[in-house]
Amino acid sequence: MLAMAATLTACSTTGKVEGAPQITQTDVKYDTYFTDRTMRYDFHHAGDSDNEYYYFDKLIREGEWAGSRVSLINPFDYGEQHFRIIDNATGNIIYKNNYCTLFNEWQTTPEAAATSRSFPEGVIFPEPKNDFTIEFYARNKQSKVWEKKFSQSIKVNDFNIYPSYTTYEQLDIHIGGDIAHSLDIVLLPDGFTATEKEKFIAACKMWSDALFSYAPFTENKHRINVRAVWAPSQESGISIPGKGEWKNTLLGCRFYTFNSERYQMTEEFQKVRDVAASAPYECIYILTNTDKYGGGGIYNHYGLGSAGKTGRTGEVYVHEFGHSLMGLGDEYIETGNTVSALYPEGVEPWEANLTRFVDFNGKWEKKIADGTPVPTVAAEGTTEKDWKIGAYEGGGYLEKGIYRGWPECMMKALTDFCPVCQEAISRYLDYLCK
Repeated sequence: MLAMAATLTACSTTGKVEGAPQITQTDVKYDTYFTDRTMRYDFHHAGDSDNEYYYFDKLIREGEWAGSRVSLINPFDYGEQHFRIIDNATGNIIYKNNYCTLFNEWQTTPEAAATSRSFPEGVIFPEPKNDFTIEFYARNKQSKVWEKKFSQSIKVNDFNIYPSYTTYEQLDIHIGGDIAHSLDIVLLPDGFTATEKEKFIAACKMWSDALFSYAPFTENKHRINVRAVWAPSQESGISIPGKGEWKNTLLGCRFYTFNSERYQMTEEFQKVRDVAASAPYECIYILTNTDKYGGGGIYNHYGLGSAGKTGRTGEVYVHEFGHSLMGLGDEYIETGNTVSALYPEGVEPWEANLTRFVDFNGKWEKKIADGTPVPTVAAEGTTEKDWKIGAYEGGGYLEKGIYRGWPECMMKALTDFCPVCQEAISRYLDYLCK
């Protein structure tokens, strides 16, 4: 039986596995190390504001691997977590991916300072042919140095590995290319009953149309696939705890996440993975059956948005997808806010569109034209045609000390993606679609 106990050895890392030969992206040959299938590792992520622990749940074999068969080691230093797959025979890193979780966000709440909680989580990767070890790393909250938190060795012939039982209907919304060289997105319903299938399909088409109306997704339409999974709920609508309204829905989405009225998420992520497995996918986005404005997006975890007539439904879809696809940070401010647990002073944000000038060189610094003052101020009354890439103060909910590259953006005011974000998205798509 697979081991249940966590190995809780903390250490600083730079991507190196001690005592083992290293391997680069170009060294990993997919056919050498992996089958055509997907493997899913479910676990529970637990702790409080200062501590985190990992507890193994189960392994599941799922359908065809939808990710790249070339880009197997994520080179982007995004996210608060990453995991690695190590080939036991050679010690080589054969797969690595970065992500964030709802647990990470919960750690910044007052509740996390007073109690401990557990969140169900899961990661997917191409199924290894040979025995392997999975390792999980988390960023130190202050230094942002990667620390190893958990590891487990796994035998691929273990009879305790579960099959996937999901058999929901798959719907093609937009097919741009083959799954090996495309970004594969799956849309999931929550709060749609068996009689509301057509309403969900219409919402999916609206989501797809909204995404492809914004650069750089417009010009990359040919290498993006959008599929949906039809999985009805017992009740129509979404839970609104702040009003005492609870609904029996398949994925358990609700407003008032962490007591924030418009923050609409679900804590039942393994159920989300169960439903998503009916289609080949890399990115998950949930459409909820509600007219109430709200949503959320977590990098390489999932995005979520209201499918009803909220006024700016399409823009919210795309904004949250900016978070969930590649972890773009919010660029708006909260008036009077000068302190953030998410962006501690003196630590460079990992998000591609925010900086504290601690490590600006690897971001958009070289795009700033000579003579452009840094920090940068957009003169009153100017319009987009007058703006220049620079460093405009305010972002990540903070008024001071953090900077963005453009006065307005989808990540600030639900308008077009700014040049900085467009370039970051394009680089990420190039990586995913190799």
